[in-house]
Amino acid sequence: MIGRTLGFLLLLTASAGAEALRCKNGLVAPGDHKVEVLAACGEPVFREEVVEYPFRVAHGGRLPQVEYLPFGLVSEEWVYDFGPQRFRQLLRFRSNRLAAIETLSKP
Repeated sequence: MIGRTLGFLLLLTASAGAEALRCKNGLVAPGDHKVEVLAACGEPVFREEVVEYPFRVAHGGRLPQVEYLPFGLVSEEWVYDFGPQRFRQLLRFRSNRLAAIETLSKP
């Protein structure tokens, strides 16, 4: 019984780590505001603003037609490097909220 409970707790811990990022001053997760991420993790080593142009594909004729929508969606990407013992982390923000956390390779 103890083995099953321990295994279940380890599974829960592993799945929680995939959805959140532990920084020196706290834990951040999707939905957190940029201010909360800065307070928990500090300044990133890299920031970049990205403009995505959404499109839709119409299937009316012989060939599909791609129609780009007349506005761009602005998002921001931050990279954190917590040292040689941890993987770098890419954080994506949309509308000032953390949208995704992606693990990058070691430098």
